[in-house]
Amino acid sequence: MSILDGSGIPILKIKCEEKGTIRDIKKMIARIEGLPSCLNGELLDMGDGVRGLVMGYDQEAVLALVLGDENRLRLGGQVRGVSEPFVNPVGRGYVGRTVTALGVPCDGGDPIIADEHMAVFRPSPPITARAPVDTFFNTGTKIVDAMIPIGGGQRQLIVGDRMTGKTVIALDAIISQSRKDTICIYCCVGKSLAGIEKAAAVLQEHDALERTIVMAAFDSSPPAEQYILPFYAATMADYFTAQGEDVLLVVDDISKHAWAYRQLSLLLERPPGREAYPGDIFYVHTQLLERAGRFNETAGGASMTMLVLVETLQGDLTGYIPSNMISMCDGMVYLDTALYNDGVRPAVDYSQSVSIVGGRAQPGILRKLAMQMRLEYASYRDLLRVSRLQANLSEEATKIVARGEAISTVIQQDQHIPCALASLVLQLYAVAEGHLDPLSVFERKRFCDAINEFVGAHDVSLLCDIEEAEEMTDDIRARMGAATSAYFEHALA
Repeated sequence: MSILDGSGIPILKIKCEEKGTIRDIKKMIARIEGLPSCLNGELLDMGDGVRGLVMGYDQEAVLALVLGDENRLRLGGQVRGVSEPFVNPVGRGYVGRTVTALGVPCDGGDPIIADEHMAVFRPSPPITARAPVDTFFNTGTKIVDAMIPIGGGQRQLIVGDRMTGKTVIALDAIISQSRKDTICIYCCVGKSLAGIEKAAAVLQEHDALERTIVMAAFDSSPPAEQYILPFYAATMADYFTAQGEDVLLVVDDISKHAWAYRQLSLLLERPPGREAYPGDIFYVHTQLLERAGRFNETAGGASMTMLVLVETLQGDLTGYIPSNMISMCDGMVYLDTALYNDGVRPAVDYSQSVSIVGGRAQPGILRKLAMQMRLEYASYRDLLRVSRLQANLSEEATKIVARGEAISTVIQQDQHIPCALASLVLQLYAVAEGHLDPLSVFERKRFCDAINEFVGAHDVSLLCDIEEAEEMTDDIRARMGAATSAYFEHALA
């Protein structure tokens, strides 16, 4: 094409592009001859509206992942190198919607107008863009917030067998954070349509869906979409953090993502390693998790907190994927099948859970009470191991059991009823002062359910003061003592 410059002299503008030929299609993997300059992760135009993603090479051909209907391709068809990274649409219009791994809405709503397109496989932010994790992240699950705290920008693993309540903790965190104007992204990989619809209905019921993006790759979706989805979800989170908004990203679950990548790797004829997973699975997941963090003002000043769910088999934490994820994350919440079968909800095993970062971000008013509770609860669990029958206990041991049972009742929680920070502080204060030790289980549960509303009526500003307080002051302690005493006087009257 000829154009004219300022001098009026015709200049020839030439556009060069590489072309290749499809030589083989195996499932969703196409072998393409040609394209000598294409790079891993680049897009390909495979014709008839079908895109491809460069996944690797062998001695004779380029191996590309087909993004679309492979039945529309034919052997000998031409492929054009786009020389662009794989991009997907992002934007505020996706909030409150359910979309696929390619950004297509699947909730029956109107088409979404994207604000921009961003590369899906992006490098993680450099260390110069990061800031210390110093903000408390309220999940709404009492045992997690008190004993295994999480900081904003942390990568926390939620691990356990199937049907032990991992998704419940994640959904409660979304419900809790959506009330604080945090953008929440629920990334479902390999889940059934019914399961995703149920999760969306829970969020809708608790008015959390309007602040949440549900991103889904169903169990019937191609492995390619299941592989891409978590990276796309992280890119969507990057868009909001760049604008200074805190984001919660839940990946449910990473085990299904690993299974999908294993299928792709076997089709790419890569040598299998431990448990038939490819050798680079650790690198793939590290790429994803390193995108979370708390960022400094030059990078938006926001945080991306990532809750990663992993399924174990019969509680085996030494499996390849669980052990990999444990080494990558900043902490772990372990749900035990035995506790779940005993009726403990949530079935969190405190002895095998850990928080590496979140304790530093825990508010001082909660940290002091939680530290005392952790010590007393550990003494109670140790005592139970040596005295199951609780018979012929000494007076001191009896006090330990009474306090431990009170703590056990307080940390029990019904699903999808997240606990605010002020309510948790009030309940732990009542435990620390021994108010719940002589009560029955029913009276303790009634106290946990009613204390928040009672204090709101008794001392209107106390709940706000607890939320905003950095440390336990004498004034707040005195007001909490007066409020709890008034409650018990009213309850026993």
